[in-house]
Amino acid sequence: MKKLIVFDLDGTLAESKSALDDEMGQLLQKLVEVVNVSIISGGGWTQFQKQLLSNLPNTSDFKNLFLLPTCGTQFYQYKGGWEKLYSEDLTSKEKDKITASLEKAVNQAGYNEQKVWGETIEDRGSQITFSALGQKAPKKRKNGTLISGKGNRFRPS
Repeated sequence: MKKLIVFDLDGTLAESKSALDDEMGQLLQKLVEVVNVSIISGGGWTQFQKQLLSNLPNTSDFKNLFLLPTCGTQFYQYKGGWEKLYSEDLTSKEKDKITASLEKAVNQAGYNEQKVWGETIEDRGSQITFSALGQKAPKKRKNGTLISGKGNRFRPS
């Protein structure tokens, strides 16, 4: 029997940045009762709370559930409450350099989206994320839409 099953959150257990549906929540609860389950995502801890944990059945036992936000650079385990066991956080200097580089690349490409939903550059502690249409862009705009700037084509995140 397998000792650990690993899932990606967005696009696997739930649609991107969407709540886990009831059926998936019940299936995941049953699976966690018999095997260790780890869930990884590029999203931050608050996304896990909102998208995953708040949509699991209230009877869930989390002792076999392990969460890896921000592409596994953070690790959470349930010990009577969710505890962060590690976080490979970026330094302020690294964050500043990454953010400046992203802004420079976007400007050099001539990208200038007129309508964005939320921040386009988000600091998740252990990663900096760029979302061309913003972190809260509607799925309809994000899915399959190509946007352009100065002859370049971008696929929104």
